[in-house]
Amino acid sequence: MKLQHYILISIFPLGILFYFIVFEIKWQNSVLDIPNQQNDKIINMMNIAIDKEIDNHTKSSFSPGLIPESRQSTIDFLKQIKSIESYTRYGVESSRARNNLELKIVFNNGKEVSEVYTGQTCSSYIPCLLIKAELKDGKAVKVFTNGLEKKGSPDWISNDLNLLIDKSISYDIQQNPTHYFPPSKTQSDFEKEWENQK
Repeated sequence: MKLQHYILISIFPLGILFYFIVFEIKWQNSVLDIPNQQNDKIINMMNIAIDKEIDNHTKSSFSPGLIPESRQSTIDFLKQIKSIESYTRYGVESSRARNNLELKIVFNNGKEVSEVYTGQTCSSYIPCLLIKAELKDGKAVKVFTNGLEKKGSPDWISNDLNLLIDKSISYDIQQNPTHYFPPSKTQSDFEKEWENQK
């Protein structure tokens, strides 16, 4: 009777241990999780993506209401960045749900921001290309990847490059909306609008 009691008590901890061994540890330390393979051919492609995303965030119809200073704000923000690196929450080869692709942004002043949302998820069926771009004065000077770009055409990574820059700029827009849009209206503004309403 005591033996059965001990078996029942040990099932739960063993179940937790099995879960961590199979799902948490299985895909860690994959060589694909580290963007450490330098690819100089991507530098120009990255700088084209930077110019494109500056235009998209300052002239595009997708962002109505931008103030004229938004373009310079975008350029100034990118000049503050030392590196942008994409990574996955659970590892490139993980089959776990919600394995989000996220960004880590390192600034010239030493500040680091992680878990910058990209809206993209990764799976073991189609592993994500991971990229680390080192910037100087808002332009890429070195680019490292996990090597997956060489499994296809150079054109295939355009979206990955655009995403890296797009979501970095979006982070700054969320942190400093007044650098990009007019200040939000106050109650006093609404009262003035009603006074002037004919």
